[in-house]
Amino acid sequence: MKKTLTVFLLALMVVTAVFANGSQEASGTEARTLVFIPKTTSSQFWVNIYNGTEAAAEELGYNKVKFQGPSSGADVTGQINIFNDVVTSRPDGILIAVTDMKSLKKPIEAAIAAGVPVVTVNSGIESDLVLAHVATDNYSAGAMAADALAEMIGETGTVIDIGVDPASETGRQRENGFRDRMTASYPKIKVLPVQYACGEVSKAMNITSDLLTGNPEVVGIYSAQDAGGTGAAQVLKQRNLKDSVKIVSFDSSPDEFALFLEGNLDAMVVQDPFNQGYKGVMAMDKVLNGEISASEFIETPVKIITKDNVGEKSNYDLLASDANIKKMIEDAGIVIE
Repeated sequence: MKKTLTVFLLALMVVTAVFANGSQEASGTEARTLVFIPKTTSSQFWVNIYNGTEAAAEELGYNKVKFQGPSSGADVTGQINIFNDVVTSRPDGILIAVTDMKSLKKPIEAAIAAGVPVVTVNSGIESDLVLAHVATDNYSAGAMAADALAEMIGETGTVIDIGVDPASETGRQRENGFRDRMTASYPKIKVLPVQYACGEVSKAMNITSDLLTGNPEVVGIYSAQDAGGTGAAQVLKQRNLKDSVKIVSFDSSPDEFALFLEGNLDAMVVQDPFNQGYKGVMAMDKVLNGEISASEFIETPVKIITKDNVGEKSNYDLLASDANIKKMIEDAGIVIE
């Protein structure tokens, strides 16, 4: 009887050890699941960020990165609801591009307090609880856009300003950088009050049409987001104004790039969305492994791309991270230097 009991206990110990070892292996990176919540799933820009998260996750051996977000960039409530639902599912970590920094602050801090790490990508909140924020230096990028547009219009004239939306941290920084630089360096340029497109091309078209009609002296347009630039450029194309009104716009969606190739949009402030997603997952990995103890800002650079420099290798590499734009460049016969 004692021998039988001893054999049973030994077998039980072996089985327990096997399950414990399997549990340890399952807790490694190969079992970790992350979620990326963009401002909207309907823009190629956010898809490019997601592609970067997938590349980093695969490199690190993570299970997968889920892509969940609202269909409209103006749907703040939708993003909050999706975020809360994702928190309830208890993923290993959440990466989010915050649409409304005030509305998302409390849910994000609550998630972190509940043990779900959050890394913000592209647009974040003001909180020391978020240990990593991966983004462009949007204030400096806005100032760069001001310099580019001022040069194009001879440092004088009236300019339309199309913003992201009033609650966007990203938009606010780009707005401040642009307007501060214009005020400080270009006194002969009048910037009209900002109008918000909220990520909608149709809204940007209406804003541009109305402002051009009411201000026929306009010689330049600044947009802090690709939807605004796309909408404004479409209006210039319809009115045949590309030679008399210059546009500088953030980002480089395929629709926007097509207008750029046609000459209806003059310069793009191009971020590196793929790298933002890639670095976001790399930062999350450090958070999960306890390698980041205080809030960090991880900057991804931007470039001003014009017809004169679009063929530069570094600019091409940045644009070609979007497969659709890469094909457009090839089809246009642009020679890469």
